[in-house]
Amino acid sequence: MGVKESELIIIGNKIYHLGLSQEQLAKNIFVVGDPARADIVASKFDTIDHKVEHREFITRTGTYKQMPVSVIATGIGTDNNEITLVEMFGLNEFNFSSRERKENAEPLTIIRLGTSGGPQRNIFVGTLAIASYALGLDNTGMFYEYPAADSTVLTIEREAYRIITDATPDTARFKGKIIPYASKASSEVVDALVKSAERDYVVGITASASGFFGPQGREIPGLPITIPRLQEHLATLLVDNNRVVNFEMESSLLFHLAGLMGYRAGTICPIIANRQTGEFLADYSGAVERCIKVGLDAMLDLYNKR
Repeated sequence: MGVKESELIIIGNKIYHLGLSQEQLAKNIFVVGDPARADIVASKFDTIDHKVEHREFITRTGTYKQMPVSVIATGIGTDNNEITLVEMFGLNEFNFSSRERKENAEPLTIIRLGTSGGPQRNIFVGTLAIASYALGLDNTGMFYEYPAADSTVLTIEREAYRIITDATPDTARFKGKIIPYASKASSEVVDALVKSAERDYVVGITASASGFFGPQGREIPGLPITIPRLQEHLATLLVDNNRVVNFEMESSLLFHLAGLMGYRAGTICPIIANRQTGEFLADYSGAVERCIKVGLDAMLDLYNKR
């Protein structure tokens, strides 16, 4: 049986959704959700050689302390991140003329710089959350077959399913049908982020929801949700000293696909709201600035160690 032809969509010399040509993507990449944050990150670069905006995707590529670097704003959610990651893979791994995969392409390093909410009472707003693992409450990763990175991943999946199912009322139509998956951040990236953060950080499981309201247990009158107080329930998850330290909407798919691709990936997000205490950072720009600095320092450390 022959090798199936790639179904990447390439128009001219550009990948379809990101609108990038191959020379416009560096090997060291930051991903952000907020389009405005792409330019905030890029403002720290020493040079900006490429500015590309296509659909909702915004890319800036240049250098930081002689390190080639890109930042891509993906928008919110694992679905947008799936498009971004697969097209990054296409840009990095394929010859656009022949449509054939290259041999021995240099792996990418990807760090997500996001924002998040916290489910733990004793983790204060402004703390930087560094993901060791991610808990996927989405289903995007399930469309890509990749073995569990370790036994912790399997235990997180099993325990999270138990907690979610037990917390779902018996009368709920979808009881037992919400099946989480887990993925693991690259240990090298986690270590680099911890080293760069130095203080006021926490390492643990990042829960990635498929939406902002119901999938994170937010209750809106008139819109009944399947699992009330979901964050409180998942805050009890503890596996091999890893607990859920924050909620966001992207990292589960990032770690899962990066593992499949053989790429290094990690996530760092300031916690800007504590869901248990109700505390909220109305102005979280300073927390985001610190997150970006830690991310840049960590990426540079990883680059210099290659």
